[in-house]
Amino acid sequence: MSKKAFSPSDNKINLFLFISAHTQLLVGIILYFVSPIVKMGMSMPDAMKNPEVRFFMMEHSVMMIIAIVLITMGRILSKKATTDASKFKKLFWFNFIALIVIFAAIPWPTFGMVHRPWF
Repeated sequence: MSKKAFSPSDNKINLFLFISAHTQLLVGIILYFVSPIVKMGMSMPDAMKNPEVRFFMMEHSVMMIIAIVLITMGRILSKKATTDASKFKKLFWFNFIALIVIFAAIPWPTFGMVHRPWF
């Protein structure tokens, strides 16, 4: 909104977000496959009946992947944009929607469905 130029530091901040989000995705994938739920070999129909297991096996995972896709799309589309205003606009909206998805996928203690501590 301030009509400033898209500087190299703006690009570096966006690159840091992009790299850190993808690193978090890799850590999440590793944690997914070493989790006791996946190691137990729980079948998918049984997992879908338990709200807590379903949340971590499906809902959380899918929503976080959607957030990573949104961050990636924002970066790609902002790099292809021709004006500085459109670069900022694309980055803002894609990252804002990704942030909303991330907040929705966090297992908050007051969530009710998930009964486990964060750490």
